[in-house]
Amino acid sequence: RNVYKDLRQIELACDSQEDVDSWKASFLRAGVYPEKDQTESEEGAQENTFSMDPQLERQVETIRNLVDSYVGIINKSIRDLMPKTIMHLMINNTKDFIHSELLAYLYSSADQSSLMEESADQAQRRDDMLRMYHALKEALNIIGDISTSTVSTPVPPPVDDTWLQ
Repeated sequence: RNVYKDLRQIELACDSQEDVDSWKASFLRAGVYPEKDQTESEEGAQENTFSMDPQLERQVETIRNLVDSYVGIINKSIRDLMPKTIMHLMINNTKDFIHSELLAYLYSSADQSSLMEESADQAQRRDDMLRMYHALKEALNIIGDISTSTVSTPVPPPVDDTWLQ
């Protein structure tokens, strides 16, 4: 059939074979089908093994597009799930190690009642922090008691020291 007005063919110039295939697929979807020339059918009979049924070609193209979309979605979801899976496995392995190795070591190595006792360094640090807390609280009370309406006197004039040699 005529493609445009009285023209029966279109000439395309593309940079790559992918662009040519993309244009051909677009024309097939639009209902423009290639015609087989007699010379082309004789020379390229082995190369062109696809069916010339336009409806079948559209169905194949549609299925190909759907499969490509499906594979893209699966690829993206796998890429999104991999970091989550890795972290999940790392956390589970760490939890199992703590449960099996470290807890067993803690329970077997020391007296259980002494595990929760405060060390001498921590007790000293706690006492220092309490003393600093009470000192700062007292300083805030002193600052709060100071009246903000202080009386100020002007500065006296400078002393005349010209009489000194």
